[in-house]
Amino acid sequence: MESGHGRQRVLAGDPRREGHGIEARIVYGGAPRGDAHAPAGSGPGASGVSLTAPLLRVVGPRGRRRVVVGRVRVRTERDEAPVVALDVQAVWAESGGWRQERPDAAGPDDELAASLDEPAHGVVGDTRSRAVTMAKAFAESSRNEVLRLRELRYELEQRMADHLAGRADKQLRPLLAAAIELSAAVGRARDQALEDHREVLCVWRWDRQAYLRVRDGAASEADGVPAWEARLRAGVRHCEAMERELSVEADRFQALLGGMSSFAVAQGAETQERFTLVVGAGAAVIGLPALVLALYGANPYLPLDSLDRVWRLLLPIGATALAAVLAVLAWMPGTTRPSHYLVAVGAVVALVCVLLLAGALVPV
Repeated sequence: MESGHGRQRVLAGDPRREGHGIEARIVYGGAPRGDAHAPAGSGPGASGVSLTAPLLRVVGPRGRRRVVVGRVRVRTERDEAPVVALDVQAVWAESGGWRQERPDAAGPDDELAASLDEPAHGVVGDTRSRAVTMAKAFAESSRNEVLRLRELRYELEQRMADHLAGRADKQLRPLLAAAIELSAAVGRARDQALEDHREVLCVWRWDRQAYLRVRDGAASEADGVPAWEARLRAGVRHCEAMERELSVEADRFQALLGGMSSFAVAQGAETQERFTLVVGAGAAVIGLPALVLALYGANPYLPLDSLDRVWRLLLPIGATALAAVLAVLAWMPGTTRPSHYLVAVGAVVALVCVLLLAGALVPV
């Protein structure tokens, strides 16, 4: 289904540069009308031509960013405004944690449409020259977006470092999920760049000889080679470089996922060890006072109705329990914070208070 966004000036730069860009009609939902099946402009009397380029954009403010992956299809007609079709295939949204969303092809996307301003290009010439220039520019802009995608990986690595160093209390599971989602986005964008590179931006639809020359790496200085073929080769090189850079990013994400998985296993073992020590500390807090009372008896000090009886009975019990808890905390793996010691002291004080109350309520 094709939906329109209206006319706007694309490739004019931001801020706009005089003499750059062209007024185009932006549509959504795939190929421009009349370009879905038959090769556009392939007939002798055809006036329109079409080309494709990979679509990769990171749009939106921080916290609400989106990674958009798909394909840009450009169609130019004689004496008509070019048509730029945004075929969005997948979208990953940052809000609430990185996750893949269903592409919304039913309405305009102002942020995505605004991203078509860069890079600034002068779009002049006949239908073929304009189509090639626009396709080359869109391929270049998608390659430029790899840097923003790399910044997302840097942010994820920093969050991981904060988690490892204990500077952040966030759980590991959301970080793993974000790494997997962004890795999928990188892979999807790489596949699209590779496809457009192999198809030479789909120039075969209307000029098979140019397709064969660029595909086979033939010299571009031969007689009869159109002037726009140099720009076509530049667009193909952008696709090739984009695919190469995204392959590096995919490897980095896989390495990051491997490291995070190893840390998750180690963290699970550490959590189990900490739990065991906590249980041991609880047993010590309860068991050691019981052992002291069993060995020496408490009847001579009961009821606890004087200060002398209180400190003689409860001081050894509290000191023994506190020593046991502090020893467990000192041996506990990982980072031990001051709050842990405060909780341990509070637990011992609570135990002593319970024993004091019970001893005071013992009938004479």
